[in-house]
Amino acid sequence: MAQEEKLVLITGATEGVGKQTAIQLAAKGFSIVMMVRNKAKAEQTKKEIIAKMPGAKVDYILVDLTSFKQVRAAAKQFNEKYDKLDVLINNAGLMYPEKKITEDGFELCFQTNHLSHFLLTHLVLDKLKKSKQGRIINLSSEGHKMGKFDPDNFNAEKGYKSIGQYCFTKLCNLYFTHSLAEKLKSTNITVNAVHPGVVKSGFGSDHDKGILKPLFAIGRLFMISNEQGAATSVFLASDPSVAKVTGEYFKNSKQTRTSSYTHNQENQNILWDYSEEKCGLKKLEPAI
Repeated sequence: MAQEEKLVLITGATEGVGKQTAIQLAAKGFSIVMMVRNKAKAEQTKKEIIAKMPGAKVDYILVDLTSFKQVRAAAKQFNEKYDKLDVLINNAGLMYPEKKITEDGFELCFQTNHLSHFLLTHLVLDKLKKSKQGRIINLSSEGHKMGKFDPDNFNAEKGYKSIGQYCFTKLCNLYFTHSLAEKLKSTNITVNAVHPGVVKSGFGSDHDKGILKPLFAIGRLFMISNEQGAATSVFLASDPSVAKVTGEYFKNSKQTRTSSYTHNQENQNILWDYSEEKCGLKKLEPAI
């Protein structure tokens, strides 16, 4: 009996860990849909995957995660084209050298790394429910341990430090993971978070200057490859052993503990209510 074809949607899949995740899942027989910003890179990635795996099914949808309007349009395009979704990997992320406010009025890193993925996840949730066993994977980071949660500073109102804001958004990814897993516990969908590792991907290259330059130069000596960085996402997307595991944090393809404050229920609720309001989503019942 032929194995059922599975569909994965990956944001930020044209470079780095996201690209390798797409390549490795295509090799496992997944149909790939990339949500990406750059059409030329999308075409090139599609060609590379098909060259490695002739017959692979690869599609892409263009979206800029700094725009809620574009996220809604991209989700609409996906929902109209596909009947179901098996795996959603909220992979895209950035660390920006200076404070920038998006067209929607939010700090760029916060909207890209958290809010737009929060919105996208809700917009494709019905498709995940149509899978026999839907999986949501959020890329976080060990940097979450340095994240400071301050409801009066979500958009760096008190001053902007790029690494600090990045770590805060990675903490948000974990709060979102824990909250969503709880709300979906009576469904067929699991929600888990990933630390990909310290990856030699070009991420943070905008910061490779000034006082940080020697730190990044030393750090690269200990970085892992994009292929290695993708391994945990691929494991969570495809391995039968984690079919019923939800609300957890993984690194090196193993379940691991997060900092205790990532389970702070009050902070989770504050972030959820804020995100729901700012993304224009209706109030949702505990079981979404």
